[in-house]
Amino acid sequence: MHKLIDRSIVENIRLTGKTSRELPDRVPILEKYDLPYDMPADNVVISGCQILPALPHLLAPLARIFESRGLSYTFLSTEYCCGNYLYRPAIKAKDEQAMAECRELSMEFTGRNIEQAKKLGAGRIIIFCSPCYPIYKHAFPEENIVFYPAAINELIGSPLYLDQKIDYYPGCYRLHKKFSSVPMDLESTNEILGKIKGLEVNRIGAPKCCYHPEGLSHMIEAVRTKTMLHVCTGCYSQALGNMPDDKSVDVLMLPEFVERAMAHQ
Repeated sequence: MHKLIDRSIVENIRLTGKTSRELPDRVPILEKYDLPYDMPADNVVISGCQILPALPHLLAPLARIFESRGLSYTFLSTEYCCGNYLYRPAIKAKDEQAMAECRELSMEFTGRNIEQAKKLGAGRIIIFCSPCYPIYKHAFPEENIVFYPAAINELIGSPLYLDQKIDYYPGCYRLHKKFSSVPMDLESTNEILGKIKGLEVNRIGAPKCCYHPEGLSHMIEAVRTKTMLHVCTGCYSQALGNMPDDKSVDVLMLPEFVERAMAHQ
């Protein structure tokens, strides 16, 4: 194994699906938030290894949207990390050999989740974690794999109506592009916003990543309304954790916002 690849993370993923043994088990969290798992379904939702323990409340509105529109879906009780944390040293060192080995490991790990999905009868993988999306798509281009806004978009038949002004920060995805050349699907979110009549959107650009001090300042200072929308959980966490209290901004992920829009109909 390449010296830039953390062997302990690889071993933990192979044995448990998790990057660290300190991460909690998935099942108690799935059950707490009433999220179905290991059920026969047409779609398997990949939450991301960090998102379920850290941000489970973001998956609940996604599940409710699926339920309300009759989408057949399930989560996995054991979800193998895509291995994106293994890439960081290789990216920093610009070591192509290490990157190639990281991609091989990603194919192994994501392949385990795809195998589970097929055993459950699923013909499609819905990815909630944005770093997972380009890694899965690169590893298995022949599989039916979508970023979660695409699944939400197809469930919105007739237009919604919401008389509201919002800020929308799509994100930069600079790190994601280093995992693979597969572009992020941002068009599905644009289509969703276009289906919400009465909505005014202030789109915030990303000249630098929001994890960079200048990028974070730009994102926060560009907010003009009382509602900020995100599709990337990383950007969402940065905005939620750094938004000044005096701005009184409601920071939302796309499923939360769409669920609110649906409730107004």
